[in-house]
Amino acid sequence: MEAMNIEERKSAKWKFSIIFAVTLLVIALCGSISIVTAQRGIELLENKKSEYDEVFKKQAELNFQIEELFRELNSLKTKKRNASEHKHLQNLITKKRQLMENEITSFASNKQNYEVYKVMLDQIKEIQVTMDNLDREAKKRESNIEQLEKCRNKYQELTKEKLQKP
Repeated sequence: MEAMNIEERKSAKWKFSIIFAVTLLVIALCGSISIVTAQRGIELLENKKSEYDEVFKKQAELNFQIEELFRELNSLKTKKRNASEHKHLQNLITKKRQLMENEITSFASNKQNYEVYKVMLDQIKEIQVTMDNLDREAKKRESNIEQLEKCRNKYQELTKEKLQKP
């Protein structure tokens, strides 16, 4: 007994084999594409992580430097200093601030990450200008008070002399 549909069965086996091979090929291709995409994603994430770590370290350093500038500004405000000491400390603060500004402008690719620091440094600059103006006015006031004191003493001496001469 021989089967009568041998040709049909053979044709069906070939169709099944071709479809199975194509399906395996498609699955293998999709799997390899998934693996390549995953590797690229991992590489991208590692690059982003290292970039964010670098930004975080730089921001921490800038935070420390700005905190130091605020301490120096507070010291400038609270401690009594003569004109040269005041000017020297202001120059130190200005140099540090300018170095930080130059450093921030050198980060051309990540300017948005350092915008806050730029604004803070602008505020520090304004504080310095205000403190200079206040110091200048305080010195003028002290000078005027000294002059008034001298005038008052002179006036008192003159009135005493007038009272003693009659």
